[in-house]
Amino acid sequence: MTDISWGAVIVAAGNGARFGGIVPKQFTPLAGEQVINHSVKIFRPLVDHLVVVTPPGDHWRVLWKPPEGLDTVQGGRRRQDSVMNGLKFMRSLGVTHVLVHDGARPFADRECIARVMEAAAMSTAVIPVISIHDTVKRVHSGYVTETLDREELRLSQTPQGFHLNRLIEVLSAAGDVTDEACAFEAAGEQVTVVDGSRLNIKLTDREDAEMMSLFKDQSHLVIGAGLDFHPFDPARPLFFCGCKLSETDGLMGNSDGDVVLHAVADAILSASRLGDIGTLFPPAELRWKDSDSSHLLAICVEMVQKAGWEIQRLDVTAIGERPRIAPVRNMLIKRLSDIVGIPEDRIWIKGTTTNTIGELAMGKGAGCSVIAQLVRRTL
Repeated sequence: MTDISWGAVIVAAGNGARFGGIVPKQFTPLAGEQVINHSVKIFRPLVDHLVVVTPPGDHWRVLWKPPEGLDTVQGGRRRQDSVMNGLKFMRSLGVTHVLVHDGARPFADRECIARVMEAAAMSTAVIPVISIHDTVKRVHSGYVTETLDREELRLSQTPQGFHLNRLIEVLSAAGDVTDEACAFEAAGEQVTVVDGSRLNIKLTDREDAEMMSLFKDQSHLVIGAGLDFHPFDPARPLFFCGCKLSETDGLMGNSDGDVVLHAVADAILSASRLGDIGTLFPPAELRWKDSDSSHLLAICVEMVQKAGWEIQRLDVTAIGERPRIAPVRNMLIKRLSDIVGIPEDRIWIKGTTTNTIGELAMGKGAGCSVIAQLVRRTL
């Protein structure tokens, strides 16, 4: 077995649509690291060569900085196209056997990986599987049509192990497949199974992330508050929560005066102990004059995420006689969801007045108070 050269292809080319948010799931923080870095740390010492398949283009480079010395290749339109790009790179390095792993499985088990490698040294195709504990139903149009016998059913995981050249041949001839083993099945070739690991969960949606952190109850929860006020300026457009609500009666400020986004930024910066917007974007610096506050908040969100924090919930209270929140609430929530990258159901926006007290009651300005909940995963 000394003539075997092992490579690992970590597939991280997806956009994570089901996960939600503006940051693909493989680049989000989890347990103190970005998701993809967990897999990199696990596989790097176990194989001779490692490559990560990234999304097409260069936009991912602002979201993730590959560890020093790590090779990357760009992905393709389909998963199998992305895998093929990684396989061709491995073949150029003289690799004979390869592991293909989902970048969204950050907690692969080293013992499971060893079982796959040992079996793949003797078999052409190997996958790890786990048994199904729940009763399995076939459902159609909202009704159960059949209860399946779970004794012969298994859930497939990664990494999957293969002879590299044969995988390239089989995958090149395959139609659309959901994993590499499917290509071997379609070609009529035998796929060997080994025991997988129940900890090797795939990160698909936000609930998966929460469950991963709850395994050992090692998530760090913090709360931050933000508060901001701006007077009205009839000559400026009104920007509120990233939305342009009118061409006049806007809010004064060095930026566009968006009091909601400023309060959100201060809340998440406060919770993560990363400063405040006055320090990060000093009014005296001309480069921030008339800035789009959604851009400023996006910078703060990126800072918070790079520090290992996830924004969990935002509670926003607009203060003043105008604008009225109820008629535009859904629009404001959607826009804020897009900017900070969390689902809409984790954001609430409401309005209140000062009950005739002060200049806000006279319509001379608007304020906003925000409470932000952040979590850091420390598994």
